[in-house]
Amino acid sequence: MLFYLPLLVFIFSFSGLLIASYTDLKERIVSNKLCFLLALSGLLLHIFFSVYLQTTTPFLYSVFALIYTFLFSYILYKLGFWAGGDVKLFSAIAALNPVNPNVFALISNNDIYFLQRTYRVFPLFPFELFIFTIFSMFPISLLIMLKCAEKRMREKIISLIALSIILPLIAFFLGLDAGAALTIFLFIFSAILIASMPLARVLLIKEKKITELKEGDIVGETIKLVNGKAVREKHFNIGMLINYMAMKKTEMAKVEKEIVSPLNARGVTDEEINELKKLVSKNKLEDSILVKESVPMVPAILFAYILLNIFGDIIWSLI
Repeated sequence: MLFYLPLLVFIFSFSGLLIASYTDLKERIVSNKLCFLLALSGLLLHIFFSVYLQTTTPFLYSVFALIYTFLFSYILYKLGFWAGGDVKLFSAIAALNPVNPNVFALISNNDIYFLQRTYRVFPLFPFELFIFTIFSMFPISLLIMLKCAEKRMREKIISLIALSIILPLIAFFLGLDAGAALTIFLFIFSAILIASMPLARVLLIKEKKITELKEGDIVGETIKLVNGKAVREKHFNIGMLINYMAMKKTEMAKVEKEIVSPLNARGVTDEEINELKKLVSKNKLEDSILVKESVPMVPAILFAYILLNIFGDIIWSLI
């Protein structure tokens, strides 16, 4: 019986993330009902684990992970880095996975005492999942760029990616250590990602009429009012980020009013669109704005979750 309990956690989590990835890719929506069901399932499963193991630890871990993950995610939401659906889904996954189920290691080792040992570690798996999700965004961004690129550019990028795989494999078959071969792959692949990032501005950011904006569109520039005049900032930098986070706490807020920003992962609201349209109708703003192709977060969460269930707690093993 003990052997199957972590499998339940994985099945619930994987299924939920798979469904959410589909809706995120298709409609950029994560169902509130799905998030609620996942969170409730996590709490109920850990109540069962607590009863079965005759200790309150699993349930307390689930509650603790749910609370701190929601608070952490909500802060990111308020700062504009996450959408509301991401907050709810990530919190639900935390309730299901306060610790790493690590089912692939469980299956390969056929370890029936895995569950007892699992709840002897701190419930910090959601933090690890968050870190891996951020890294997973890069290859997903690359895939989106490939989709948007012209055929010739796409072929060049694919060739470079193939090269990053082939060279380490050749080195491995010639006798290089597997760890060293993996390091070569990561180095080359990371170099390709970094070199491809400037393409994002060309491939992922398009111009759109303000009068055609829809709620949820993610803009690629900042538009704000400075002493009643509309000002655009099209080039992102660290100074903009610091100003974005601190503006409301400074005297700058008295002369500046930010209407839209590319830092808002939630996208533009109807209220913000109407404000921009008013500026256009008064000829204070040109009827155009940069809009960027958003990178879906949920597939990155799914990818990171699978990786951590295959390789275990990579970060904690390195610390």
